[in-house]
Amino acid sequence: MKKIGLFVLMIISFVTPVFAEYGLTFEQILTTYVNVVLQKQKIPSSYNYIELKYPNISKQNSLYPILQKAVYLDIFPNANIELPLNKQITQQQVINIIAPSFSLDVFVDKKALVTVDWFTEVLLEIQTLLDTYSSSELMLEENDVTSNPLFLDVYQKLLTNYVSDTGLNQKSLLYGSIKGLVEGLDDPYTSFFPPTEATTFNEEMQGEYYGIGAYIEMNMPGELIIISPIKGSPAEKIGLLGGDRVVQINNTFVDKDMSINTATSLIKGPSGTTVKLKILRDGKILEFSVVRSKIVIANIESKIYSQQNGNVCLVNIAMFDFGVANSFQETMIDLSTKKCTKYIFDVRNNPGGGLNEVVRMLNYFVPTGEISVIIKSKFMTEEIVAWNSPSAKIQNIPVRVLINQGSASASEIFAGVIKDYLTGALLVGGKSFGKGSVQELMKYDDGSMLKYTVAKRYMGKSKKNIDEIGISPDKIITNKKDTPEDEVLEWALQN
Repeated sequence: MKKIGLFVLMIISFVTPVFAEYGLTFEQILTTYVNVVLQKQKIPSSYNYIELKYPNISKQNSLYPILQKAVYLDIFPNANIELPLNKQITQQQVINIIAPSFSLDVFVDKKALVTVDWFTEVLLEIQTLLDTYSSSELMLEENDVTSNPLFLDVYQKLLTNYVSDTGLNQKSLLYGSIKGLVEGLDDPYTSFFPPTEATTFNEEMQGEYYGIGAYIEMNMPGELIIISPIKGSPAEKIGLLGGDRVVQINNTFVDKDMSINTATSLIKGPSGTTVKLKILRDGKILEFSVVRSKIVIANIESKIYSQQNGNVCLVNIAMFDFGVANSFQETMIDLSTKKCTKYIFDVRNNPGGGLNEVVRMLNYFVPTGEISVIIKSKFMTEEIVAWNSPSAKIQNIPVRVLINQGSASASEIFAGVIKDYLTGALLVGGKSFGKGSVQELMKYDDGSMLKYTVAKRYMGKSKKNIDEIGISPDKIITNKKDTPEDEVLEWALQN
């Protein structure tokens, strides 16, 4: 214990001459925290491939490799935000940083700045937790795939003896090996994207491209699945649904040799052109001719319906990607002045997004101090509690949440938690997709990317997990294909 305490003091002493009188800065705390964890954690040199997103941390900054290691170890997020390096932070802010990785039992003065004595106590707790993980780490080393004799022998024979007209592409071999590792998990939500596929994935997440407007995944060779069509897109208008399996694109069959990058390039195309899709749905083959167009995703849109008994305020949420919580906050502050007598939140065909975003948005519905979401990872269980919302919480006002088979992941958490906490809230539409796991994105300097499952999530109040189950609506309504009316929305407006 004394060794760790001296280690902490030694690191901070290089930066701050007086400890107890002044709060520690964000940079001092983060650097010390990561270095203490690294005492107990082995880390390969591949961490160097991680590309950091922080705009105020350049590759020349001495903090860059420290943050790369922190991101590799999943003890600090890789986010497009400016880090307050020279700012003194509070004990509660430190706990917020550490809590996703370590569940600590230390006294916290929420408004007090961090001193060395208090921070040393925190680090001692972390060391104790790391000691409990050591046995599982030893087991991992003994079963390390890369040092397995079978793996090494196959790799060496291919390098030495393999013959082809084009020769052996070691980078393709590397990416193929990594894909094999990922596929061995048999997890539909864990994927490795070589650079070209990662570029395609990122383009679709940016919110603007040319195509049919549908989120797709290929987690098993030859199985191209539509997660959800984008609201207002050609895919939605033509009748494509979440869960549809694409078996043919124009004259090309989707087989085990087709990559998601190839499939995406076949589906995308100039605005006004047509792509023909054969879809497997409920054991039947359906054919669709979809006219491509420019796809622009507006994550938050609102509309006010004036009725005799007041204003009904509709908020469409297309996706919970980075920044949507800020847009939602601006929308809710604006709507708080519109005398809304009912709120309708539309998350139909919303494929999900960032957990942090939806948690912030749930602050408008969950009482302060109550549990919004429970996250269970390999090493810990975290209970995320609600905080005060920027404008008034929604209470004693009718709420309707519109869902369907394209509502997945974070949108299911959004709908389910609102249903849990708001008396009288109704879910309207169809049964949701059923995805209750949490994925993390790891980007590498060569342009490749890993999306992998790190936790399961549960509703904070009911403790339900909806993975492979989904959420059933209180009122089941299906829009008729031969009419332009939105029967689901109409019912929510009138009831």
